[in-house]
Amino acid sequence: MDQSHASWAESSSSQSHWATSDGLEPHWAELVELYEYKVGDLLAGRNPKGGKRSLGDLRSVLTDAPLEGALLRRFGQIDRIWRTHLRMLADNKAAQTSSHSDDQAGGGSGSAAGDQRPVSAVQPSGVASWNELVPGGTFLAGRLPGNEQDALEQLRFAVWREGVRLEAKTQTQLWLRESDLVTLRCAYALSVNLERGETSMPVPRISDPLASLGTPSVAERVMAGLADQVCAAFADPAAAHPGARQHALTRLLEAVTQLSLNPFPRHPDQDVLQARVQAAERDLLGPDLTRTLIEGLQAEIGGPRSAQEHILIREAARKLTIFIRSVIPVSEGGGGPELPPLPRVLYAATPRFDLPAPDEGSSTLTIRLSGDTQAHWRAQPIRWKRAGEGWLVAIGPLEYRLTSRARTGLPDPDATSITVTLGDVSAQALLHGDYLYLSARRNDRGLLELLALARAVSQLLDPGGAYLHLRLARAAAQKFRDGRIDEGGVGVLSAERYSAASPDALLTFARKGVEGLLNRVRQRSPQETEYVFQAAAEALGADEGFHQHLLGLLRRVLQPDARPETHPNSTPRHVTELGHLRVSSPGQLVMLEFAGEPLTIEVMSRVVTLRLDYKGDLAVILPGAPAAILRELLVIDVAAGGILLVRQGGRILVSYQPHVRV
Repeated sequence: MDQSHASWAESSSSQSHWATSDGLEPHWAELVELYEYKVGDLLAGRNPKGGKRSLGDLRSVLTDAPLEGALLRRFGQIDRIWRTHLRMLADNKAAQTSSHSDDQAGGGSGSAAGDQRPVSAVQPSGVASWNELVPGGTFLAGRLPGNEQDALEQLRFAVWREGVRLEAKTQTQLWLRESDLVTLRCAYALSVNLERGETSMPVPRISDPLASLGTPSVAERVMAGLADQVCAAFADPAAAHPGARQHALTRLLEAVTQLSLNPFPRHPDQDVLQARVQAAERDLLGPDLTRTLIEGLQAEIGGPRSAQEHILIREAARKLTIFIRSVIPVSEGGGGPELPPLPRVLYAATPRFDLPAPDEGSSTLTIRLSGDTQAHWRAQPIRWKRAGEGWLVAIGPLEYRLTSRARTGLPDPDATSITVTLGDVSAQALLHGDYLYLSARRNDRGLLELLALARAVSQLLDPGGAYLHLRLARAAAQKFRDGRIDEGGVGVLSAERYSAASPDALLTFARKGVEGLLNRVRQRSPQETEYVFQAAAEALGADEGFHQHLLGLLRRVLQPDARPETHPNSTPRHVTELGHLRVSSPGQLVMLEFAGEPLTIEVMSRVVTLRLDYKGDLAVILPGAPAAILRELLVIDVAAGGILLVRQGGRILVSYQPHVRV
């Protein structure tokens, strides 16, 4: 604990319980959460534990605390809500005093009833009820705790905020291509200034090690924080006042303008530095030593910035302004999407929002998880159960652990969506309290379909029997196309060219072969397809029924219900948490998100590393093997099977397919 906090803890016995008994620094996250609870109690009309004075004492501690990043944003957000509430109370009290004086002047008796109401019942002047403080998705409400409309308003705000964050992430990828990262550096300074409520943060230098904006995950966090600043204009209860949102957004854009005009504000230690430089010049240390000392002192705050950099920063500020306007809803003068409407809910607590059954034609579904334990949507079983403070949700073959910090009347600043697999498409899942929001992506070739394709490709890459499965596929293609099979062209000697081919060339050849067969199988009857593959197996001298395995893999690509991963009775396979990624048995699936940082996963006791190469391509590396590039589908053949990796954007599904030996 620093000196100021130590002395404070010693001098105030009523506050000493927020410091640890051994004098160590308190857990700031726990104190911020305690502050959220106390504010929530007062807004709900309850006295917090320790009384109102404890709230003020705790606020004083947190105001001087060394909070940073997300914790500082959480405190700032709830503190804005509390200060707005106090201003409303003051305005209301002034209005009541004025009205009481008028009544006395006119001979009226007046009433003191308003002074006896709980704080949550005191309404700001001009507002009929606290319900009016939550229009269009503002997530603070003064209605009774547990009101389902409150929860759904918070949910739809979180869904809209996820869209804004996604736009910020997309924009980050574009700005990472800038050689000088000037726009991201400006976004960093702007985000810090907005959190601090001042303009003291200069645009960092490109070589600033504290910023590390060349790291994709760091850059994405900076832009996500900026996106949250935009969303905050719709979160505060003051947004209900006429023109309040416009004022908040205008203040945000003015902060960008201020950054453009003064990107390098005077350093707070500038005077101290100047005094040290003058002292060094007066000392008789010799010219070389004096110059070295002065350069070392100036390095603490950096040298002068160039006029050319200022010009680049102005252009970057213009880009930031365009981005901010692009995510502001059209109704607020921007060009972004509006907040979504309140959803109908499966297993809703109130009939007003109840959805009797999932709509198979809809791309979204909202479920109140505490209302039941299972559902069926878009041909996929969905099951869930409580797990500690969160939920385990199984969608088809995959299981996801979801948590939420949402509480009645207060936002969940950490609520983020995750990508899940929903049959042959991917979807976004967002948990807010007990409400799960699912949104399926349209026109999306699902990861499970790609995985089924990869399993078939892996079988063709099996070198067993002189690439017997690959030769079987070629023989079947000839039979489909020409009605006959060139036995010499698919004989054992033809496999020599497969052995001599590079892994990339062989993978491309095998994938084209599988996709060509899939087109043929789609066009023919099951009986004709069976006949063709049986004839191909006989031409190669394979055992009876040998063709069934490859034919079954092809059918699984075309028929989702035939895949073991999508069988209704399949046991959900846990999606392993980041840092403990492992495929330990054939058919096990692991899904992960690649955000630019290297990842390592163990597949059947083999260590596989995923990282970006010097070109920016996603490379997959096994010890002792050349790097392979993962674009959409990759199969790495190992001794007894194939390591399968399929990808859509940053989403990657990893599995293992054993070879069926001849």
